[in-house]
Amino acid sequence: MSSFDRESGVIVLDVLQWDTLQKMISGPIARRATHADGALLGLEDIGVIDDYGLTPPARDVLAGRQEARARYTCRRLDPRDPVPVRDIVLWLGSPRCTVERYDVDGVHLYACDDVDVPQIALANDHLAPRLMLNDGPGRVLDTLAASVRTANVEAAIAAMREIAAQGPRESVFVRDAIDNRWTIVLRMREELGDNGFDPVRENLTLGTTTMLYEVEEIPGPIADPRGPSREIPLTPALATVVWAEISGWMWSGDSGD
Repeated sequence: MSSFDRESGVIVLDVLQWDTLQKMISGPIARRATHADGALLGLEDIGVIDDYGLTPPARDVLAGRQEARARYTCRRLDPRDPVPVRDIVLWLGSPRCTVERYDVDGVHLYACDDVDVPQIALANDHLAPRLMLNDGPGRVLDTLAASVRTANVEAAIAAMREIAAQGPRESVFVRDAIDNRWTIVLRMREELGDNGFDPVRENLTLGTTTMLYEVEEIPGPIADPRGPSREIPLTPALATVVWAEISGWMWSGDSGD
C-alpha cells in the first residue's frame, strides 16, 4: 500500500504510481502526465502532490531525481532471496541524491547525501569477502547474462543448472549451481542524453560461496534467455578490483574513462 512518511522522508509507491509520478516531473512539458493523472492514482491523498505539483516534502525527497544527469543502477538476482530480483537506482545529484529501491511492498523512494551513495550501492551488491577458491568453468552460457538483463530468475536457474550438468560434481561451483547458492549482479552507469539515460559503463559478476567471477558478455542484442545459447568467458575476479572500477560511477560528475 502506498504511503509517505514525512518524518522519515520515505515514499512507498506501486510501480504504476511511480511511473506516473516520473512522467509528471520529467520529460518534455507537452508529454508530461497531469495532476489529474496522479490524483487518480492516490498521489494527492498520501501527500506527494498538490495543485501546484510536488509538495515541499516530496520535492525534498525527489530533488536528486529531478536534478540528475547521471544515475547508477544495480540489479541483483538471488534465487534464495524472498525478492529474487532486487533493483536499486541511485539518481546522482549534488549534494543530494534520490534512492529508488524495489522491495516486496513497492518502490521505496528517499533522499541521501551524495557521499552515502557508495555504501547504499554496496548493500545491494555481493562484493563480500570469499575464500577465493576457483573451481568454476572458464565459460558460461550467454543465456545466463540475458536472464539478468531481463530479470528472469527461472531462466537464470535453468542456465546455471545446465552449466552444472557439465560437472565435475565435486566442485563447489557445481554444488552451488545445483543448490541455488549463487548471486548475479549487474551494475550500470547511465548518463542523460537526447533520448533519455544511456548506459556508458557496465559490469556483470557471478558470485558463489567461494568465488567471484566476471561475466564477459558479447556485444550486441540481448539473447533470448530461454533460447539457443553461446558460451561466453567467465573470469575469476577480486571484489576489491571490481569495487575500484565501479566506485567512480557513483558521482554526479563525469565517470571518467
